[in-house]
Amino acid sequence: MDAAKPVRSRIVDMPDGRFAVMAVLASGKVFRRKRLATLAEAEDAVDCLRAVMAACGAPVVVEASIRGGASVKVRVGQALGSDGP
Repeated sequence: MDAAKPVRSRIVDMPDGRFAVMAVLASGKVFRRKRLATLAEAEDAVDCLRAVMAACGAPVVVEASIRGGASVKVRVGQALGSDGP
């Protein structure tokens, strides 16, 4: 059995002061959890992602955080959705 490919994850500092967590699978599919009020809440979401992915045998690689509006292969607005606060 092949080892699972890592999931790339990052915490995004949004322009409204809240945070979001983006996770990108090896296939390129993007998942997100948005509107997290604090950095601690975002870090907890990453810890939960790590636990779930560990159960699947896939490591989570946390990349450097980005500031709102920056791009990471997909535009942050697309990945996080464009609905209002």
